[in-house]
Amino acid sequence: MNGRLTSFLVATVLSAAFRPAAGAAAEAPQPVVPGVRAAVEVTALDLDVVVTKNGTFVNDLRKEDFVVKVDGKPVPLDYFTKVEEGQLFGPDLSNASPDLILDTYKASTGDRYLARQFLLFFDDEHMMPFDRPRAIEGARDLVTRLSPSDQAALISYNRGSSRVLVPFTNSKESLFDGLSRLGNVAPGGLTWDSSFQQSRREALAARTTAGRESAIRVWSQQVDAREKSTLADLRRAVSALAARSGKRIFLYISSGLELRPGQSFAQAVSPRLLQQFEYTVIPEYETVVREANSSGVTMYALDARGLATDVDAGEALPTVFNRFFVDANRREAMAGFAAETGGDLFENRNRFKTAVDQVVREASSFYSVGVTLSNLPKKEAHKIDVAVTRAGVTVRTRRGFVPKSAEKATLDRMEMALLTPDARGDFPVELSIGAPKPGGAGRRLSPFEVRIPVSALTFRDVNGRKEASFELSIAAVEDTGARSEPTLERKTISIDAAAWDPAKAPFYIFAGEAKSRKGNHRFVATVKDVATNRFGIGSASARID
Repeated sequence: MNGRLTSFLVATVLSAAFRPAAGAAAEAPQPVVPGVRAAVEVTALDLDVVVTKNGTFVNDLRKEDFVVKVDGKPVPLDYFTKVEEGQLFGPDLSNASPDLILDTYKASTGDRYLARQFLLFFDDEHMMPFDRPRAIEGARDLVTRLSPSDQAALISYNRGSSRVLVPFTNSKESLFDGLSRLGNVAPGGLTWDSSFQQSRREALAARTTAGRESAIRVWSQQVDAREKSTLADLRRAVSALAARSGKRIFLYISSGLELRPGQSFAQAVSPRLLQQFEYTVIPEYETVVREANSSGVTMYALDARGLATDVDAGEALPTVFNRFFVDANRREAMAGFAAETGGDLFENRNRFKTAVDQVVREASSFYSVGVTLSNLPKKEAHKIDVAVTRAGVTVRTRRGFVPKSAEKATLDRMEMALLTPDARGDFPVELSIGAPKPGGAGRRLSPFEVRIPVSALTFRDVNGRKEASFELSIAAVEDTGARSEPTLERKTISIDAAAWDPAKAPFYIFAGEAKSRKGNHRFVATVKDVATNRFGIGSASARID
């Protein structure tokens, strides 16, 4: 099993072996942490449809009022449920999607409620210090409105990697503390702005067209790397949110990124050289959109720069951009995230209050409509269009659907575990890390063992043998926030039926070695029983010297 770690860390399984851990006592199952999806197989195309009139939720629509087209063709609805103030309304909940029912919890009164999962992603790589105060204040406003059944997490992306300020929790105190700590860290946008100013001066000082073209290209290369790194972490954060249970809302808080890196710089240096523009991160942007649409994640984009309109003149140098160009360039990706996933873009505002009002309202009241996947043609991606017969209303939902494979759902769980230190699964998994040894090129090799309880696996009789299949994934995260790309391997345990005696071997051990650089790491292992889709999650922290 080979893997590559995002920035600095590489995890590679060099050897793998199974052996019984005889004599160990069986362990009691761990409870599943609230908010974590208990199953990963998606059985329906579920669409969360927000229908409003003058900003107010239209709550009296019927199934017959909706027209859903998949790839341009009308399809009959197999499922239809109204969700209002977080509660599912029937009258017959048998019409609700099984995936929606899975994501709800049942109150003592018998009512079904849909918990909300909020992930607040602060893109500090693209924000200036004076952009953030109102954004943080708006996030505080959102936290105050969380109900006891809600969960939220705070992530800051800065200087090339994401740091989890607060993992998913319903503790408002922890979230407020995370926002306070965020305010004490300088965002990377200030460094980028200074570098831009210097690079622009040097480009304008160039005496030849070729000199300016070279300056544009050099700057574009730097921005291209920045935007690709940002979008990669955005994708992984969306993937982690996908493994949460309930209504999943992703808040992307940023001042915008460029889908065509260097475009604004070229416009500031010499519009006549725009034909030299040759970089794009549109494929990476589309990957984020597909990630969200494959999991029903709704993205809202909050433009921090647009909110801060009364900045003191002494806080920054006057912009060297043409305002029209910079607004158009930086908002394109933010607007696209929102429009493609059924969310909204908030810009040109002094305060977050009305934006927070809308996000909370739309996360609580919407229509859930769905189509059984077996009734759809087999395609890599589907185009979605939803309309209603009621005139004068606004309809928003995601514009695409990407069927999710079982393997991808497994990796979602790993991404969630990397961002959630206390994440647990359906059964316990033990991960241990041994003493490291030199691994070459400044790296270290650390032996590890994953203990998998036999009782958690489903064994079947196959030609006189007992066989069980599972998928194991290994990854790690540094204390800087840098994370490995999860690797996935499928294994089958096969035991002679005549020698079958689970009481003598309650555990099986997967052994290998992980390559990493020095520092503090948290290693994570996930195990999925293929027959039942039940998951186990284990983690271990280690100082690698």
